[in-house]
Amino acid sequence: MGFMRYKTTGYNWVQAYPAGGEWRLLFGRGGEGALVSEQRLVSWEHMNAIVPKLNGVTRLAHSDCALLLSRPGESLQGLFFWGDSVERYDWEQGRSLGEAPWTTLGNWGTALPAGYRSQIDALLPAPDGAGGTRQTYFFKGGRVLTLNWSTGVVREALISEGPDASGAAGWAALPQDFRENLDHVAAYKTAPDGTRQSLLIKGTQGVLLNWKTGVLASGALDRLGVPGLAALPEPYRTPIRPVTGRWTGANGNQRIELRVDLEGERPLGVISGDLFTGDTWTDSFRTTAELTVIPSSNRFLLHQPGLSWANNSPLTNLTLTLPRLAVNSGSGNSVIIFDAPGGAQTYFSCNYVGPALRSVELETDAIAGETVFQSYDTSRHQGPRGYRNRVVTVASAYAEAGIELKNAGQVNTVANTSGADLQWSIAELHAAMTANFSLHRDVEQWKIWAFVTSRSSDVYDAAGIMFDATGSHRQGMAIFNHNLRDNNSIGGAVEMFAYVHELGHVFNLLHSWQKHLGTPPAPLGSNNGYADLSWMNYPSYYANGARAEAGHFWQDFPLSFTDDELRHLRHGFYRHIVPGGSDFAANSALVNPAPSPEALVLPGAPEDPGLTLSLGGKQYFGYGEPVMAELRLSRTGVTGDVTVAAAIGPKAERTTIVITDPYGRIRAFRPIARSCSGHGPQERTVTLTEANPAVYETAYLGYGSDGLYFAEPGTYQVTAVHTGLDGARTVSPTRTIRVRTPLDRADQEVGELLTGDDQGTLLAFLGSDAPHLTSGNDALQEVIERHGDHPLTAYARLARGANAGRHFQTIGDGRLQVRQPDIAESVTQLTEAITTSSADPDTGLDNLTLNAAFRRLATVHAKAGDLERADATLDSLVTHFHDQGVPAHVEQRIQEQADTARARIHEAAGEQPAS
Repeated sequence: MGFMRYKTTGYNWVQAYPAGGEWRLLFGRGGEGALVSEQRLVSWEHMNAIVPKLNGVTRLAHSDCALLLSRPGESLQGLFFWGDSVERYDWEQGRSLGEAPWTTLGNWGTALPAGYRSQIDALLPAPDGAGGTRQTYFFKGGRVLTLNWSTGVVREALISEGPDASGAAGWAALPQDFRENLDHVAAYKTAPDGTRQSLLIKGTQGVLLNWKTGVLASGALDRLGVPGLAALPEPYRTPIRPVTGRWTGANGNQRIELRVDLEGERPLGVISGDLFTGDTWTDSFRTTAELTVIPSSNRFLLHQPGLSWANNSPLTNLTLTLPRLAVNSGSGNSVIIFDAPGGAQTYFSCNYVGPALRSVELETDAIAGETVFQSYDTSRHQGPRGYRNRVVTVASAYAEAGIELKNAGQVNTVANTSGADLQWSIAELHAAMTANFSLHRDVEQWKIWAFVTSRSSDVYDAAGIMFDATGSHRQGMAIFNHNLRDNNSIGGAVEMFAYVHELGHVFNLLHSWQKHLGTPPAPLGSNNGYADLSWMNYPSYYANGARAEAGHFWQDFPLSFTDDELRHLRHGFYRHIVPGGSDFAANSALVNPAPSPEALVLPGAPEDPGLTLSLGGKQYFGYGEPVMAELRLSRTGVTGDVTVAAAIGPKAERTTIVITDPYGRIRAFRPIARSCSGHGPQERTVTLTEANPAVYETAYLGYGSDGLYFAEPGTYQVTAVHTGLDGARTVSPTRTIRVRTPLDRADQEVGELLTGDDQGTLLAFLGSDAPHLTSGNDALQEVIERHGDHPLTAYARLARGANAGRHFQTIGDGRLQVRQPDIAESVTQLTEAITTSSADPDTGLDNLTLNAAFRRLATVHAKAGDLERADATLDSLVTHFHDQGVPAHVEQRIQEQADTARARIHEAAGEQPAS
C-alpha cells in the first residue's frame, strides 16, 4: 500500500502556493489544477498552464500528495508523492531532482515509527527545528507526529492536543469529526498577531483553525466565508465515488466477486476475489505484494504480478482499471484482466455492488425470556485516549472490518414450555441448529445461526461458543446469558464482546494467543499474542508490559481486529472463511509457510519453574479404542504457592496437546468445541499449595475437530503445553501411546464400528439424540448387539447409557422440546460397562473412564430417587481402585471425587449425605 492514503475528495492534493504576501491554495487533480486566493478563483485549467514552472514534474498527474519545502535563503522545492516513491522538484529552476523511494528523504526511512510508514492522511510543513533543521507534521488517524529530518521524532500526540507542545491550544476545540482521518491539511493565512492558521479538509467539509484560539469557521468548503474556496469548480467540490468494496462480473458461465481495499476504514491495499462456475466456487486469488497503483483524475490503474491463488492458477498477473467518478455520476465498470507469463488471458467487466467486502446473513433465535444484545454506547467506559466514541452494534463492528451482517428477519423467540432452566451441551446445540435454523444446509454458504440461551453444560461459566465443529464447520454460535448476567455484563461491553468474538470464530479466527495452532500456523503477536488489542483476545488475558488484565484492556482497546485478522476477514480465500467451508482453525489466517514443530510447541515464551505438567493414563490401546489421558498440573515448590487456571483440559483455553502420528505428522489436538469462558472480567482459578499441590483433568483425545487422531495402529507421541496466567509455558514430558493391531476378525469389526466420524462425535459427547448422528448411534448399537462380549463394547455401552440417563433438548416448531431420561436403559448399559471393565483391569474401559462411569451411574440412580444405590455405587468406586492397589495419592483423589459426587447428589435431593 502506498505511503499516502487514497482520498475520495474531488482532488488528489492541496498545498499553499508561494505568491509573495498573498495567501493562495493550489489544488491538484490529475494533470489539471485549480488555484484560489482568499477572494477568487485565480485559474482552473491544465496544471502546466497554471504553474508553468511545474512542467518538468514527471509524476504530476499521478501524485497523491504534494509538500512544499520553503526555507529562507534556499531554492524553493517541492515533494510529489505517488505510491511508495517521491519526486523532488526545484520550483525555481523548473526541473526534477530525481525520483526515489520515500524512505530516502532525510531520516524518514529510519526515524518514522512503523505506524507512520504507510497510509499517511496528510503532510504539513512545520517550522524549522533548532539549528535550522527541517521538520514536517504527519497526520494519521487520530494522531499527529512531528519529525525533525535530522534528529528524529520530536512529538507524537492526539490531533486534538495539537501538533506542537505549545502554541497549539486551539486544536482542542476541533469538532469531533475533525479529530481523526483528515483528508488534507494546508496552511491558511497567518493571523494579524502572527498566529499560525490552517485549513483542515475532510470530505466536502472544512475547518478554518487558529492554532491558539480555536475554530474560526466550519462547514462545507463553500460556506467557510472564504470567497476563493466558494469559487472552487464543481468537480473539485464533488467527492469521488469510493472504489473500495465488492464488485461482481461474469464472462460466459464464469462469475467473479472482486474485493477492492484501497480507501475507507483501515485500508490494507489488497485486491482479492473469488471465481465461480455457476454457483460452484472454483478458485480464489489475492495480491500478496505492494500494489502498484497509478491514480489519475478519472481512474485507478493497478498492475500486480505474482498473484496468489487457492488452486495454483497459472494466471499470476493482474491488471485492474477502476473508474474514479463523481458520486452524482452514473456508475462505471471496472475491468480486471488475468494473464499468465505464457500469454493465456481472461478478463471480467465488473459492476460495483457496495462498500462491504463480504455479505453474510445472520439468523438469531433466543429462548423466551433471554434478551439479545442491541447496542453499546462507548462513552460509558474509558477507552484509549482520543478514542472516537460512538454507538456500536455487532453489525457495525463487522462493518468496520469490511463485512456486512444482514439480519435474516426478526429474532425468533423459542417458547420454553417445560419451564426448566436447562443447560445446553454441544450435541444439543448442534441438533437445535439443524432443526431450527431455517437457512441451514450442510454446505458452505454465507449464513450463520446465533442462539441466545441460558448456560453451557460443557463449560459452566462459558459466555459463548462457536459450537459447530462437526459436518460442515462454523455455521453456528451460542451466547449464554446467565453467565453474562452473573457477571453483571448484560447490556455492557462484555456482552458486545462475546457476540463479536464468537462470530470471529465462525469466520475461522483463532484466539490471539492460539494463532500458531492453526493449519498452517500463523505468527503470534506481541507477548505471544496476549498483548493483542483485538476482539479475539480475552480481556482477562491481556498482558502488555505493565498494563495487564481486563481493566487495562478496556482502557486500551479501540474495539477492532488486528491488521492480520482484518486481512483474513477481508481477503482470506473463500473456503477458508465462508461458514461451512474449511474446518475450524484450518487456513485461519493469511500467513507464510508453517514454522518448525518446535515453534508450534514452544512459541518463545519462558517456561514456568513453579509448575510441572504430566500426561497420565494408559499407554496401550486396542484398535478403535477411545484414547484417554489425564493431565496433572503440579506445584514444584520452587516459587511457593502458585495460582493457576481451574480448567486445564483442552476444552478450555490454556492447554494444547500436540500429537505426532506413526508417520511423523504433527497435529495440535482440537476438541469438537472449545468454550469461550474468558470474555468476562475474571477466569476461575485455584491456588496450588503444599496441602493441595495439583489440579487434574481427564481428556478424551480420540476424536476432535480434525477427525480421528489415533485411527491407525502404531506408535504415537503426545506432548501437552500449558500456558499459565502470566503467559509462561509449562511443557509435559512426551508420552508414548501405542495402538495395537487387531488380533482377529472381531477386533477388526469392533474397531471399524467405533472409528467413524459420527461414532467419534458420540464418544466425545457421551451420546446424543441428534438426527445427523443416527448412523453413529446405529453403529454403537450394532457393537452391543453383535459383539456384546468384546471388551471394547463397554465404550459403546457407556455412550448409550450416559445419553439415556440424561434429558436431551432441542428445538422444533419454535418450542423447546425435552426428551426425558430413560433410567432403566441407562442403568443397564452403564452397569454392563462397569462390570465388564471391573473384572479385568486390562479390558474394557480404561481406569480414567471407569472412574467417571461409576460416578455417572451413581447420578442416574439418584435421579431415580434411589440414594442408597447411588451411595453404594460410589462406595464400589473407592473399593475397586483400592483393591487394584493404586498409589496412595491416587486413591486419595478418587475418594475426594466420590465424596464430591456424593455431596452434589444429596444436595440435589435436599438431603445430607451419610457421614
